[in-house]
Amino acid sequence: MFDEILNWANRYDEGLAHVHSRQDQWLAGHERVRDHLKAIADHLNQNARYRQGFFVDTLHAFNEGMRGTNTRMPSLEFRSGPMPMPITFRNSIGEKMTYEEEGFSISFTPTITGEILVLLQPHTSDLEQDPPELVTLGVIREPGQLTNPVIEQLIARGMEIAFYGSFTGMGEQPHLIDQDDMALKRNPIGFKRHDTTEKI
Repeated sequence: MFDEILNWANRYDEGLAHVHSRQDQWLAGHERVRDHLKAIADHLNQNARYRQGFFVDTLHAFNEGMRGTNTRMPSLEFRSGPMPMPITFRNSIGEKMTYEEEGFSISFTPTITGEILVLLQPHTSDLEQDPPELVTLGVIREPGQLTNPVIEQLIARGMEIAFYGSFTGMGEQPHLIDQDDMALKRNPIGFKRHDTTEKI
């Protein structure tokens, strides 16, 4: 029985070694992932018909209490720029208000276990009362296995889900995504109705 207890005690050492191994894989490879994400962003910025702008950011885990960063946990974010919405309000003194939809982002974020969590932050706008929840696109168990084809599949999948959650895609019929991936909002935008005598 002592041997079995010792085996479980030794699993902690093995688990810690695996965490360090995954962290080392990400530290060694995150710049390659970043460069590939930048290549995707550059391709979109040069070739997309509508160019809201695509960007790649590198972020680090931050502790607000001590205002310190953890350099062993860099995070990458592939994001799009905002898009103006075709909704404009004017009042009697000529003031004008327009709305825009914030871009989506797909983050590659290391966890405390050393795995990489790939999350989609869908489009948001001031018209929504509750911001949409994050969508998990994948968990990369071994960061060293995050190859360029896998990156491209994750970005394509994330953009597909983001499109159907945007004002440009809500009216389209989703045919490739699982309806359970994201609740597609089709609620009224919630402005008060204003009675008018003007002819329409």
